[in-house]
Amino acid sequence: MADKRKIIIPVVLSVIIIGTALFLIFRDKGDKKVVSGTGTIEATEVDVSLKLSGKILEMEVGEGEKVEEGDLLAVVKATEIQARRIGAAALFNEAEINLGRAKSLYRAGGISKMDLDSAESAYLQAKSSLEYIDATLVDTKLYAPISGVVTSKNLEVGETAFPGVALLTLADLRLVWMKIYVAEPVMGLINLGDEARVMVDSYPSRTFSGKVTYISQEPEFTPKNVQTQEERTKLVFAVKIELKNDDLALKPGMPADAEILLSGNK
Repeated sequence: MADKRKIIIPVVLSVIIIGTALFLIFRDKGDKKVVSGTGTIEATEVDVSLKLSGKILEMEVGEGEKVEEGDLLAVVKATEIQARRIGAAALFNEAEINLGRAKSLYRAGGISKMDLDSAESAYLQAKSSLEYIDATLVDTKLYAPISGVVTSKNLEVGETAFPGVALLTLADLRLVWMKIYVAEPVMGLINLGDEARVMVDSYPSRTFSGKVTYISQEPEFTPKNVQTQEERTKLVFAVKIELKNDDLALKPGMPADAEILLSGNK
């Protein structure tokens, strides 16, 4: 009998712990009923990478710095493309001179229309090649696609950047969110637009205001067999709380505690 108790007690304790973590707390708080849960602050993050490879010549920003959409972030040296441009520019200049000479000769009757057309074709081809290379060289400069904060910087000046490999990560911190997970019976009490209060360890004296903007209609995990009412309560649903973050105090990855103030039963 003693051995059985040693086995049963840890199992019961683990069930209690899991139940608390997943199904959250529903209680009265003053004249308000609240659903409480924990989660992590999240934000829209964008990995910024180059379209071509090259050695980094300039890095204009560092981690934690604010940037505006369109700001210059970095410059790379694309030696091969720049060498090709020198050659393309020389060919274009030559074709331009040849076309001018051909036009003069044609007006004087010195060459045929076919010769003039050939000179024009060579000029247009050289111009197109130079314009293409110039357009490619624009990609040696990296600009911010969004306004936000640099949350990670993966390369430094002198290192080589490659296409598709994130040079920087930007986060739009003006609007952040967190998700908590609730059991099915609790989900039925939450409405879109319900107000929420969020607290983070970094600012113990502050409370951040938010609201419920999304309630999942599908469980995050589904047991293989859902037969009894007790088993059905193990289904959990995501609830998203959006938070204004005008002073950018909240950062992605911060642990957070949330209280949803229920507006009424459904």
